[in-house]
Amino acid sequence: MTVTTSLNRRILLASAAALVLGSSPSLAQDLTKVKIGWLRSSLSLVLHPIAMEEGFYKKNGIELVTKIVRSGDGSIGPQSVMQGELDVYIGVISDVAKINSEASENNMQPPLAVVALGSPGATNLVLKNTLPFNGLDDIKGLRIGVSSLGSAHLVTFRQYLAEKGTTVEKLGLRLVAVGGGEMPPALLSGQIDGFLHSQPTPAIAVATGQAKLVLAPSQMGVAGTSPNVGIIVSRKWASANKAILSKIVTALRETSEAYPSIPKDRIVKIAVTHLGGEPEQIAGSYDSVDPRLVPGPKGADIYWSVEMAAMKERGEVGKNFQQKDLFDFGLLQ
Repeated sequence: MTVTTSLNRRILLASAAALVLGSSPSLAQDLTKVKIGWLRSSLSLVLHPIAMEEGFYKKNGIELVTKIVRSGDGSIGPQSVMQGELDVYIGVISDVAKINSEASENNMQPPLAVVALGSPGATNLVLKNTLPFNGLDDIKGLRIGVSSLGSAHLVTFRQYLAEKGTTVEKLGLRLVAVGGGEMPPALLSGQIDGFLHSQPTPAIAVATGQAKLVLAPSQMGVAGTSPNVGIIVSRKWASANKAILSKIVTALRETSEAYPSIPKDRIVKIAVTHLGGEPEQIAGSYDSVDPRLVPGPKGADIYWSVEMAAMKERGEVGKNFQQKDLFDFGLLQ
């Protein structure tokens, strides 16, 4: 073999290797960095860490820079998206509705958009064991913990009460702002009589032997089926980065599709790592949680008839606020 032939062969091999390496989405140099905020609140939001741990983001060419938002501080997420500190926020939707409604009322384009929805039915009502519960009359005047006064769980519960012909005010409920992780200790210490939250917080409280679950999502009618989690973006950022946004939502959809086939023990391990709690309590919550994405338009319709109807009734958003002011599934390629 001549020197020239040998050299040409080495060049061809090097070029082929470069093509192979360049086509692999798993290599760091080919990944697109995305700043994602994630509400670290409950099992309702476990889809994001599953997507991380099972490699679905990386498979779709995304390298995450994650900011954790604590339960009770959920409004920080949408604000951070507006300010450009985050590209995407995975959290509850009610704060987005308030921001966008205010813009709409001032004849401005709503700055944020929800491009995907997930986790239908996540609200639970937990009470002290010593308190009777045979119906809603039994909770009159109680101190009920909520992660914030704009909590999605409170919105769901208000709508459930409306379905039953009553309200928080008619029942004389005293709402107390308590972070999700602090709810079981607050219940045990007597600061609150009960709380509204998603799993595994109820299971943690019940495991103490001093609390009981009195209303699960399946017992809250239509309100109990409403999506709780949104994939939230700035319309400006999304319009300029449709391909990146599509990859993020695709990763979460693929995670949703894979979720039923991922071993329960694996889900429990991921949840304990990212959310905390005891494995036994997480495992006990597993069957009552569905963190997957739902079809966008259908989920939006349910959300609108449940949470948004209640928010409009209380004046938290304008009467003329429309679905297109909150949801924009067209931003996905």
